[in-house]
Amino acid sequence: MARILLVEDNADLAEGLRYNLELEGYDVLLAADGEAGLDKAMHGGPDVIILDAMLPRMDGFQLLRRLREASNDTPVLML
Repeated sequence: MARILLVEDNADLAEGLRYNLELEGYDVLLAADGEAGLDKAMHGGPDVIILDAMLPRMDGFQLLRRLREASNDTPVLML
């Protein structure tokens, strides 16, 4: 089963996306801010990351930059 990391600070949107992705058979990890998202991206082993651009504590662009600087090449879909 593919694991998706969803980094989204809007709880309603995150839960709706998670519900629908899980219905399609994906394992979904949630993070509500950039720092939590970075930690889960580095240690949670996601196959793909769905990343909001505007996040608290670290925006999506900073998070993506830090991932790439750490040689993490997980595919990212930026919202």
